[in-house]
Amino acid sequence: MPPAPSPDTALKAILPLIAQGDAYSAHQKARTFISRYTKARQYDVAVQVLFQSARELLKAGQPGSGTDLGGMLLDVYETKGEALTEESR
Repeated sequence: MPPAPSPDTALKAILPLIAQGDAYSAHQKARTFISRYTKARQYDVAVQVLFQSARELLKAGQPGSGTDLGGMLLDVYETKGEALTEESR
């Protein structure tokens, strides 16, 4: 049985691009990873990648990319059927 997926692979590819100032590539790479994770029903991994990527893009002064990924995060929560709780906020 393969190991459980981890957000580490995606984040190792995305976060350095943000640090290098290549927000466009980071944004596109994040969208690609999220598409794969959601198709595989790996919603928890998708949420972690989206949250961290969006946060870092917002910190880097990229509100368009950050809010786009934030919107995707809400879509993943909806697809997953995540109940709104203090923890999920």
